[in-house]
Amino acid sequence: MTIINARRRVSAAAAMAVGLTLAAGGAGCADRLPDQDLRILSAAPAAKLSTSVLWSDYQTDRRGADKKYWGKAVEITGKVSSVLQDPPRILFLQATEPAGGVEARLLDDRAAATLAASPVGDRVTLRCFCEGLQTKVILKSCIKP
Repeated sequence: MTIINARRRVSAAAAMAVGLTLAAGGAGCADRLPDQDLRILSAAPAAKLSTSVLWSDYQTDRRGADKKYWGKAVEITGKVSSVLQDPPRILFLQATEPAGGVEARLLDDRAAATLAASPVGDRVTLRCFCEGLQTKVILKSCIKP
């Protein structure tokens, strides 16, 4: 085997190894956020908006809304429609679309206090990480700021 052929084989093997490493690394990337992320305790909100504006942004331009909000801390304010205990979460439903709206999944460490301070019908402000639109806009690790 000549030196040139040996170098080509080494280069091809190195390129394949890099490609496999990148592919494996990409497989580790997820379209989901952790359910319990303590970084929310010190995160500055990238946006402050109402739950109806957040919902509307996702209905109008999902891709654009993901660019603005996905994975970022947001501070939302809205009228509580429902409080659910297991797992602890607060729903902000839209009158125009009862199946849609915003679902705020609470940070476990503060869930009891957040639920106690969030009665149905009251306006509540929460700081959460935005995971984007499923059936509802999903917010995770929510706390009262």
